[in-house]
Amino acid sequence: MSLEIQTINITTRDNEQMTLTLPAEHVYPFIIHRSIDEHMEKKAGERTRYSKKHVVTHLLSGCQLGVFPSYKNALLVVRKVKNKPIFLMPTYDLLTSHPDNAKTGHILARLKSKYGMD
Repeated sequence: MSLEIQTINITTRDNEQMTLTLPAEHVYPFIIHRSIDEHMEKKAGERTRYSKKHVVTHLLSGCQLGVFPSYKNALLVVRKVKNKPIFLMPTYDLLTSHPDNAKTGHILARLKSKYGMD
């Protein structure tokens, strides 16, 4: 599986908005992409290849859903949650105030525990 080079918007842990061009694939309403840290290391010449890990980011808000040890795991989780109405919310505030937030959070926690990293 080969991701295509795309420009995407991401919200960092510090709520900073970043626009990056890196290998990614849209699976609406998410985007599966390579690690930002690895991308920056590769860009700086500190790394020649990406690891196998992939990140899932909510396309509309730019918020990271999780880090997964492989593209296969990332895609599996995305396919299980992509049709949930909560993920049609365009901002972090709307996501977290959505009535399904707690229920979806439990589902995601279970999936990330089974298929994610750490």
